[in-house]
Amino acid sequence: MTTNVASTGEPEPLVRLSDLDDYRRGLARRLGGAWDEEQWTSFRVRFGVYGQKQPGVQMVRIKIPGGVVPLPWLPVLAKFNRTFCKGDAHITTRQDFQTYFVPLERTAEALEFLYSNGLTTREACGNTFRNISACALAGQCPREHVDAGEVAGRLARSWIRHPLVQHMPRKVKVSVSGCATDCGVAAIHDLAFIAGEQGGAKGFSVYAGGGLGGQPRPAVKVLDFVAEDELPVVVETLARLHQRYSDRINRNAARIKFVVKRFGEEKFRALFVEEFQRLKGLPQRPWKALSWRQPGEAAVERTPLGAQRQHDGRFAIVGNPPLGLLSSDQFEALWGLGTDLGLRALKVTRDQNIVVPDVPADRVAEVTARLRAINIDVPESAAAGVDIVSCPGTTTCRIGITNSQNFARAVWDASQDDPAARGLSVRVSGCQNSCGLHEIADFGFQGLAKKIDGVPAPHYQIHIGGDGRTGVQPGVVGLHGPIVAARHGVEALRLLRQGYVDGRQPGETVRAWAERLGKDGLAALLAPVAERTADGSLFIDWGDEETFKGAPTLRGECAAPFASDDLLADLADDALITLDRALAVARWEDALRAGEQAVAYAGRRLLHRAGQFTRDDEAAGLIVNRLRGHASAEALAALDHVEAERTAALSCGRADAYREAVAVFIDTVRAAVATPAEPQGAAE
Repeated sequence: MTTNVASTGEPEPLVRLSDLDDYRRGLARRLGGAWDEEQWTSFRVRFGVYGQKQPGVQMVRIKIPGGVVPLPWLPVLAKFNRTFCKGDAHITTRQDFQTYFVPLERTAEALEFLYSNGLTTREACGNTFRNISACALAGQCPREHVDAGEVAGRLARSWIRHPLVQHMPRKVKVSVSGCATDCGVAAIHDLAFIAGEQGGAKGFSVYAGGGLGGQPRPAVKVLDFVAEDELPVVVETLARLHQRYSDRINRNAARIKFVVKRFGEEKFRALFVEEFQRLKGLPQRPWKALSWRQPGEAAVERTPLGAQRQHDGRFAIVGNPPLGLLSSDQFEALWGLGTDLGLRALKVTRDQNIVVPDVPADRVAEVTARLRAINIDVPESAAAGVDIVSCPGTTTCRIGITNSQNFARAVWDASQDDPAARGLSVRVSGCQNSCGLHEIADFGFQGLAKKIDGVPAPHYQIHIGGDGRTGVQPGVVGLHGPIVAARHGVEALRLLRQGYVDGRQPGETVRAWAERLGKDGLAALLAPVAERTADGSLFIDWGDEETFKGAPTLRGECAAPFASDDLLADLADDALITLDRALAVARWEDALRAGEQAVAYAGRRLLHRAGQFTRDDEAAGLIVNRLRGHASAEALAALDHVEAERTAALSCGRADAYREAVAVFIDTVRAAVATPAEPQGAAE
């Protein structure tokens, strides 16, 4: 029987070995032919196992909440990458680690190695709450009110594995910023929290509905202020609105930003507030009070680099492994460095950098030298640093158009001796999806295919003057600049950076400079590139040997299809959880409504198994009536028991027995669905 889940208990651990058991069963079904590719994809992405463009091998994404990497994880990462993968691990723009070329048949063994050592891949991919990110200097920054990394870690543990968020219409990206500077870049996230103070109380402002990609949109403020213990309620609010209003048919229009577009900002904000108020009275997991500080003054750097003074007088050393790539040897060297310093954790950042925190002043030079010795660049300051971020592009990505990583490597190499490259951000994506964050850089490059004399060639759309922090005006995304052939991109960037350095007015930002020059002025800067004669090299991308073939035809897996039966099973379980929570605070109407939803979701599973189509907006009563003609005697008996106990609950004002009847019905359906259906005509 389904157990009572009213108790909210302690936060979920990142790792449960039962996840591994589930994955092994799914892999066996796929290898044995019981699951087709669509079923398998929907399943495995929730375990961080993601297809590459190369057949037979997988990318494994390791979830690092808030970018905090406990020191014992470093040798594990080194051994994992050396044992199961090929090439370097990659720090992502969501503060995860991606590892590559894991053979499909070894993925269960690979996950077992990670899970048994405390690392998780759970919900690092798929239509779930992705890794919750935080400021680069969270926990160390003098300006912060609170450690955003700790908040990110707690929220991650509050919702991992919850049935409500396993099969959402699309992924949800969440960030936490420790102060109004908003280094967590709230504007580009589905949901974001910015720590602050209101009337002497500590708490957070809340933003929702932001996103990049082909249709970028800045997040809108939905709540001016919430207390810290209300953060899980906010997350639940977003999840329930997503499940209720987002489009499950058109996967390209299923992010939260499209709900904002559909209703408008004012209506969306009203829906958010209404749902938040409804959920506030339901039990949540216990929330231990955070440690808040009085923020101090410190320079604001878009991408912190070098030795950064902490709020306690020590230093955080921010180093840049080129393009965020780390070898097993580097992981081991970082572990040795952290051990010598007595650290509990290092950090990885959205800018694909490494942070060594809590370094005493008398050891800054030593730590800097040791990082440089393992090819992690530590500039003297952010203004002196080369700041280049890239997604993998066609090196591994199924939907990458250009080889963004090798282009970025060429940019990195060309930038080392270019004074104009210092202190300016460059972001490169291999397609429009903005995994490299090209829309929020000083200079962003978006890969695309464009024909030259009728033949496809790799190109980049240049974006200029973007910034994802809230309060940065006039907007989030960069201005659309010229399109250049990929092979001309390095020179085009050199001309743009030099043009800015030579032509900017005092205090003028890249965006303001580009707006002042206008389209014609930018085109004039790039005239030396535009006037070049086309030759055969333009049809071969950076790092490639074969001629460019155009945009790929493979499907991506970020919007992996959901298995409808799994979705309905999870929503039935979630409704039962909501029933329990409502009973715990004597909200009888809410409990009865949740029970109706649980029965309807479970009933739809039976109808689908019988070949009967159902709609998301179909009333629970209609579902129950339709079940009468398609359910087994056992299921009908369980359903009759539910209705009898519901009637009793309405008359006596107690719903405990009703709850148990709903649970029995869910379990009866679960058992029926797990039993292979008899072929048509096989039974009388």
